[in-house]
Amino acid sequence: MIYDKIQNIDRYAGLYHNFDTAIAFLKKTNLNTLPKGRTTIDGDEVFCNHFDYTTAPLSNAMDFEDHIKYLDLHVVVSGCETVAVSEAKNLMKTKVLADEDAALYRGNPELFFPGDSDTFLLVYPGEAHLPKLADGEPCMVDKVVFKIALR
Repeated sequence: MIYDKIQNIDRYAGLYHNFDTAIAFLKKTNLNTLPKGRTTIDGDEVFCNHFDYTTAPLSNAMDFEDHIKYLDLHVVVSGCETVAVSEAKNLMKTKVLADEDAALYRGNPELFFPGDSDTFLLVYPGEAHLPKLADGEPCMVDKVVFKIALR
């Protein structure tokens, strides 16, 4: 995983072609004006989903998610959240959603990352993540998650 300030995202250019495509789109796009839902950037290689939600306190009833074919790049447009992360191998798999490239897990968080409009979090396969957690009091979050195909 990579967690850093959004102003530093250029440091990671060159790591992977599809990640470079996401970085270029992110730098030239005002995420505040991006329509809700899916935006195709490069077919199924790179796309993003723009959505909003209210954060919630951590509970044992929440599912971590993990992906096999895609990296997830989490970028908060407004609001703040916490994202819990654990190695998938340390969690109990509860469901596979093959058509969504996702497996769901339950278990205990190993790390917590605060997310706001100044940061980004890139998670790789095997790094199960649980976003939408309240950072203090629940609040509204506007967020874009980039799906970056691994090839």
